[in-house]
Amino acid sequence: MATDIRTSELKSPVNVADYLFSRLYQVGVRGVHGVPGDYNLVALDYIPKNGLYWVGNCNELNAGYAADGYARVKGISAVVTTFGVGELSVLNAIAGGYSEYVPIVHVVGTPSTLSQKDGMLLHHTLGNGNFEVFADMSRNISCATAKLNDPHEAATLIDNAIRECWIRSRPVYITLPTDMVLKKVEGERLKTPLDLSYQANEKEREDYVVDVVLKYMHGAKNPVILVDACAIRHRVLDEVHELVEKSGLPTFVAPMGKGAIDETLPNYGGVYAGNGSHPEVAERVENADLVLSIGAIKSDFNTTGFTYRISQLKTIDFHSEYMRVRYSEYPGVRMQGVLKQVTAKMGKLSVLPGPSHDNIIAEKDRGVLNNEIILHDWLWPRVGQWLEPNDIIVTETGTANFGIWETKFPKGVTALSQVLWGSIGWSVGSCQGAALAAKETGNRRTILFVGDGSLELTVQEVSTMIRNELKPIIFVICNHGYTIERYIHGMDAPYNDIQEWKYRELVNVFGASPDKAKTYQIKTKQEAEALFQDKDFSSASCLQVRMDNHKKREASPPQDSTSSKKQKKLWRTPKKGNQATAPTIEPGDAGIWATCAMGKEGKSTIDLRDLFEAYAAKIYGDISSPHESRTRDHDHSRQDGDDGDGAGVEDIEASISAEVHEMKSASTNQDSLFQTVRIDTQCVLYFRTRLPVEPVTFVHRICLDAAEGRTLSKCRFVKRLTPMSRMAKATVGGLEELCGHVLPPVFGREQCQAKKFAIRPTIRNHSTMKRDDVIKQVATAVGPGHSVDLQNPDVFILVDIYRSYIHHLTGLPQDATFSLGAALEGQQPAIPRHPAADSVMRQMNNNFKPAPSIVRRSLFSSCMARKGREKSSDTEAPWSLSRFAPLDEFSADTRPVLPTSGKAPGREENPLRWSYGPLFEVGEDHIDDPALQSNAKPTVRYASKAHVLRQ
Repeated sequence: MATDIRTSELKSPVNVADYLFSRLYQVGVRGVHGVPGDYNLVALDYIPKNGLYWVGNCNELNAGYAADGYARVKGISAVVTTFGVGELSVLNAIAGGYSEYVPIVHVVGTPSTLSQKDGMLLHHTLGNGNFEVFADMSRNISCATAKLNDPHEAATLIDNAIRECWIRSRPVYITLPTDMVLKKVEGERLKTPLDLSYQANEKEREDYVVDVVLKYMHGAKNPVILVDACAIRHRVLDEVHELVEKSGLPTFVAPMGKGAIDETLPNYGGVYAGNGSHPEVAERVENADLVLSIGAIKSDFNTTGFTYRISQLKTIDFHSEYMRVRYSEYPGVRMQGVLKQVTAKMGKLSVLPGPSHDNIIAEKDRGVLNNEIILHDWLWPRVGQWLEPNDIIVTETGTANFGIWETKFPKGVTALSQVLWGSIGWSVGSCQGAALAAKETGNRRTILFVGDGSLELTVQEVSTMIRNELKPIIFVICNHGYTIERYIHGMDAPYNDIQEWKYRELVNVFGASPDKAKTYQIKTKQEAEALFQDKDFSSASCLQVRMDNHKKREASPPQDSTSSKKQKKLWRTPKKGNQATAPTIEPGDAGIWATCAMGKEGKSTIDLRDLFEAYAAKIYGDISSPHESRTRDHDHSRQDGDDGDGAGVEDIEASISAEVHEMKSASTNQDSLFQTVRIDTQCVLYFRTRLPVEPVTFVHRICLDAAEGRTLSKCRFVKRLTPMSRMAKATVGGLEELCGHVLPPVFGREQCQAKKFAIRPTIRNHSTMKRDDVIKQVATAVGPGHSVDLQNPDVFILVDIYRSYIHHLTGLPQDATFSLGAALEGQQPAIPRHPAADSVMRQMNNNFKPAPSIVRRSLFSSCMARKGREKSSDTEAPWSLSRFAPLDEFSADTRPVLPTSGKAPGREENPLRWSYGPLFEVGEDHIDDPALQSNAKPTVRYASKAHVLRQ
């Protein structure tokens, strides 16, 4: 049992609660979030006595979100909950703070120490006498835990927890039992502020790392700076700004680092996020010979699906606990000290200008017409023009999170988003906390962009904003459901629907008087433009809620007002019984499969359809039906505003509308050469073809042109094309029928020249047909007179078997389909000999970037490179869209085998023949044939240019 400290032994005795809240005040906390409960009620009495005020939230989860937003603006925050039921409700928010490095002090009022010791059967417990179970849950999402069970240790534990929270920028967990609130501790300690300074690096180690960093900086010809979230969280923005301004190096931010840099600086270039970047940004960052990466968090959303193309061999990483120079790591060397020294000693550097980034609205979106709907392409640059210096911008996990990348901020803007944890509804609570912090620090405008689905999770915090007289501007984007989830999976699924609310009436429901809150309903660009120009609205004199009725682009002329409900659901797939039904995959189909970057299915569908139609017109002439021409013109009018370079973040609404238009026009678009069939699988697209298009030769033509750099259209996000000659049900009989259609034209029936062939079956989510049986059946169908050659085949036979995804993938109930394509004889592309082969090889040591574990040998898949990435010159091959690998070349090795001299041998110097050609890369697929793997030959990939030297 805890013992009291004799009051006479204390110079300045204070209650434990007083000590705790005084320390929070000293580190900058003013407003305390939380929900009262019987185990924390006595402690709450001491909040106002120590200069703090109680915010009071509608529930604990919202309180945690609010504390998160408050901490991101003020530097640290506090939330108070009660034991069990209260603390468990806030854990989601605390976990988000831990994930994203947000310093939150979580104080939990618990039963008395005596009750815990006796294991009493109390309310808010599991009824088993275990009072540690909830603390154990919090332990893994807290950087420190302090259980104030003994007054002798209480002050020390409080000081340590708060300091750890600040230094490590993560939540801490403090329990305050009811019988400890009034226990006495030494108040003299409060006269000495907490030491919140970061431990200095060991001088010798820091000096060494600085010398190494400077060596690479001085040797670089075109270095760049890339700033991410941990530069913000670990408080090195002053050092970063000094480096950026003094060096003049092109500087970019990751999505989570948005707002870390003064975006009005001339050397600010925009957001780098792999495939999600503007082409000029991606080219500048990925072609840099040195990247100073500060505070990186390389998560999936932050890198657009791990699509960073920056080699570690040209990267220097600055982190809070270590430095990494290329592949050499220096633990215990913090970035603060290194950044200061590097900036002071760097001297003159080689600086090549980078791209500029401005809030320029695309020409097609300029001007405001009556009744013109609001699109992302117009909205986000226009928001950037409307923003003011020092604004606080909060964006929800959804379309707003990605759209804000396109907005260039004025100086001093703070951006809040939860890219890594991604809990929908976070932004509303976070906005309340951020607005409170803004009020404490000078009434900065706080602006929230949130979708209607996310708003409905945590809308109660609007009530808290009203009660605390906060004045945020809230933009509610009404998408009539979970748009991001629809785009990922379940476009027409009811679980992505929500009940539409009367959002304009919410502030009245929450008790706001007319002079304390205003609401607006905006449906067109004209109305939005008028509101942006309204000085009263922009002054943020009261809480304002704006509803954007974010309509989708319509596949037919606008309907009258009596059909508004149908307009609202234009993204829905037509249900059974409607006249128009979505096309599905059917036995007997021929077509082209494609894969694309995550989240870019809509954009890639439009790009590929343009590419295919251009090639069809070139090869077959203009044979499209009148309906197809109208459809094509309509689709072009609905594109999301990318210019010719593929710039800009995709307009998700336009993409959804593009897919829906395909579904609605299915019944009248049967004559189209290329009919889009929606596949309810991420990153997968399918186009049904009709004669005269023969998929194999058609795709082969595209790939041959790509290898020569003369493609008719560019596909920024497309990864691979796979033509399929015919589809059938995944049964023995279906395979027999398929072979009978596909193989005879290639192998013939009689007096056919003997051919060597290889069979590669791919079986996914299917257990009925076995791989060996498929190979045997196809080989038998080939017929006599031909032979198997896995290393140098004349013909390569692909058999892909897919299991049905409940009607959506195949449209065949309770069944599966497979597709088979046979490569035509004599279609293998010639690999050109390049005069710069030896010079390229000599660069391998400095520019090597490991290739995928296995580059699959498939003639017909095509990897689309970012438009304009490869430049034609005297020393580089002129490929710009696609890279080819011949059938006899693939890699099962990730490292090159270089001569000991480090130079490429000349053909006369070495009996091994070196040839030069473009690399064809197909993503993450692996060869599943052991025979193919055993015959693998090494293929070396040259840096980001993806040229290949073959031995």
